[in-house]
Amino acid sequence: MNRNTPARRRPARRVAVAAGLVLALGLGAAAQASAAPQTAGATVSASAPSTALSDSGAPLSGRQMVRVLKSLLPKGAKISDEQSQEGYAALVWDDGRGKSMIGVNAQHDMGDVMDGLMGCEGEYIACQALTLADGTQVKRAKRASEKGGSAVVWLVDTLHPDGRRVIVQEVNSYAEGGPVTRPKPPLTLDRLQTIALDSRWAG
Repeated sequence: MNRNTPARRRPARRVAVAAGLVLALGLGAAAQASAAPQTAGATVSASAPSTALSDSGAPLSGRQMVRVLKSLLPKGAKISDEQSQEGYAALVWDDGRGKSMIGVNAQHDMGDVMDGLMGCEGEYIACQALTLADGTQVKRAKRASEKGGSAVVWLVDTLHPDGRRVIVQEVNSYAEGGPVTRPKPPLTLDRLQTIALDSRWAG
């Protein structure tokens, strides 16, 4: 299903990369989506949300999240401003064509929270919602910055049948509320989807 809608902007002052991305990719995004009409989708039973887990069963540390994210990005670029916390990582990636903030949020037990919210309702520049052969729901979207300015955000949001959710997003700036540093974000939506679907986010 494809659906294109106008861009949306919300006034907000520039905040730290970590805080901004957690709000954009965490439960705040689900809460915002719940205000929109819901689309039909498979119901997945799940318990309360939690963050990504490591092999030991403990949540992935911020350092682990950064390490996985860096390993999945194209090589040769300069990486700076690493920010992280449990289940979340972000950094600034610069291939010489302009800085871009790239971040990931990984959660478990999100099936009930996100039930019916993986469609393209909302205000996007472009959006595509699809379901993979294994039942994973994927939303690929482009939207205007919600923090003011003219930057754009490209994102891929994935929800697995077991309730595991991974969201990867990038901005054509060093921060969503920052000035534009390049014409568009550096990675394709296909590349973002590959990053989001990597099994290492499962722990």
